[in-house]
Amino acid sequence: MKEETYLLGIDLGTSTVKAGLYTPTGREVALAGEEYLDIPEGQSTAEVDPDLFWQAIGRMVRQALSRVEGAGERVAAVSMSSHAETLIFLGCDGQPVRPAIFTTDGRAEAEAHQLAAHFGLPWLLEHTGQPEMVGLWPACKIAWLRAHESETFGRIAHYLLPEDYIFFRLTGELSAEPASWGSSALVDINTCDWLDPLLEYVGITRAQLPPLLAPGTPMGHVQAGPARELGLRPGIPVVVGAMDQNCAAVAAGNIAPGVITASTGSVLALVATSDRPIFDPVTKVSCYPHVAPGSYCLIPWNPTGGLVLKWFKDRFGEAEQAEARRTGESAYDLLCRAAAAVPPGCDGLTMVPHLQGILFPEANPAMRGVFCGFSLAHTRAHFTRAILEAIAFMLRSGLEALMGLGVEVREVRLLGGGARSRLWTQIKADVCQRPVVVPATSEAAVMGAAMLAGVGAGIFPGVPAAVERMVKLQARIEPNPALAETYDAAYARYQALYRQVKPLFKEDNHARNDL
Repeated sequence: MKEETYLLGIDLGTSTVKAGLYTPTGREVALAGEEYLDIPEGQSTAEVDPDLFWQAIGRMVRQALSRVEGAGERVAAVSMSSHAETLIFLGCDGQPVRPAIFTTDGRAEAEAHQLAAHFGLPWLLEHTGQPEMVGLWPACKIAWLRAHESETFGRIAHYLLPEDYIFFRLTGELSAEPASWGSSALVDINTCDWLDPLLEYVGITRAQLPPLLAPGTPMGHVQAGPARELGLRPGIPVVVGAMDQNCAAVAAGNIAPGVITASTGSVLALVATSDRPIFDPVTKVSCYPHVAPGSYCLIPWNPTGGLVLKWFKDRFGEAEQAEARRTGESAYDLLCRAAAAVPPGCDGLTMVPHLQGILFPEANPAMRGVFCGFSLAHTRAHFTRAILEAIAFMLRSGLEALMGLGVEVREVRLLGGGARSRLWTQIKADVCQRPVVVPATSEAAVMGAAMLAGVGAGIFPGVPAAVERMVKLQARIEPNPALAETYDAAYARYQALYRQVKPLFKEDNHARNDL
């Protein structure tokens, strides 16, 4: 029997790294992952040795390959999903000249304000897709470096993001992907080329930036040294990947208008595909190039999604955690099992789930969480269900805002840990009154990277063919029309509650709200 061909996908998140092997039919062969980085929250500065990224990826690739005999010889291509905004600085010798400035590092706020004042936010939105300039963006970080570390600034030969750096370590070649650099404020979203006025403003040249290549484009081959280190054969094609949310959307089949990806991990993040760039200064949603050629995506998100349920489990789910340790069940499943007995609408209990502020459809970083309407008759299970419904209401609010921008919404495909709960997926379908689909893959960003590897290896003629061949759907949950009226009333309570309590949470008492 002919040996199988594998596609290797890597996902480098802000705290976890994963590597997976997939067949061209979409079957997951091996998966490895670990937490590799712990960046303290609340700090304005965050720096990382770029070698940590390489070492963590090496461990996971070796671990995944070790689970299948001879896998290293059967990998046809490798690609990568990655977080963005972490800026890596290389000298002429290809070595870092200083630690990387991590994605969460916001020290460049002053530079962000200066940049916005110089170009104007309307011009920046229509050229970069970013409605605001913040200190996290690489252009602002470069401007900060120029102002505060001029000697180091003068020694920098190349500016890279994490994917660019890993591929450089693998191949010795430089490349960049437009969407990953989309929040840098250095790429023109209309042309997917470097934005010369911004380069001139921050004081760098095109020669210091990698060539921009579309996802799925071969950019080089694994060299002998890295191949030995990772357990791969030399010469394997390395294929341009994509930003993590875009890769996950590909693995969910979200590459054309009408399908919305909703990932309920710690945050709630949506990806809406569009055939045109959409710029909106009111909702301030960011727009990026998408993976499919000629397409774009809006990526609105809110800081708390599944994190709200985790907070509740950690603070008030001691009994479920003890039971989980005793039986091996999930504490989340135990909480949801009790919540399933509570009627839709929670007998009037309503929650605002913005424990760390809200970013979409309006920005209010000082907003905090609220429970309202509980009585002596309410139980702990009511509070669990109120959380599940609140995140569904937040999803509905996001979908309605997207539709207001002209985005088509036919169905929602769920990703992240929240997609594992059948109760939660049914609540989301009923609240939104739209079909909810759960893809079969457990690690969408990893699989999306593997799919792009298949495109670059010539196994698929393009991204749509990869989606048709590799994407499998696990479940389709239809909304219950009988609950539409109930949830319309509950959603109206949710919206009214938010409007009523919003004035209580302002920037000047932000710190007090976190006590």
